[in-house]
Amino acid sequence: MTKSTQAKFSLPPDVAETISRLGENIRIARKRRAMTLDDMASRMFVTRKTLARLENGDPGVSLAVISSALWVLGLDKGLKHIANPEEDKVGIHNQKQRLPQRVHPKKPKLDLDF
Repeated sequence: MTKSTQAKFSLPPDVAETISRLGENIRIARKRRAMTLDDMASRMFVTRKTLARLENGDPGVSLAVISSALWVLGLDKGLKHIANPEEDKVGIHNQKQRLPQRVHPKKPKLDLDF
């Protein structure tokens, strides 16, 4: 039996739809490669049931399982772009807003070593 969490049932509808679509995309990619559920699950070192949960869009499936599935399918290259700080437009904007308006030169330290 899988562990149940509040977050699993309180996802925004768009996020739940995205997770469901990801599972369907993984199913399509697996079938295009002519892999059975058992074949792919064994390559991922998970059970057939876990892979089926992923493909059915269960939001309780771990990030490790999703990453493993993408790796087995050769689709893992895009993972490094998820939440990339350099692509965070809101965060970059907020950071720029916090920059000081003026920068004062540092006072030179006196060398009092005789």
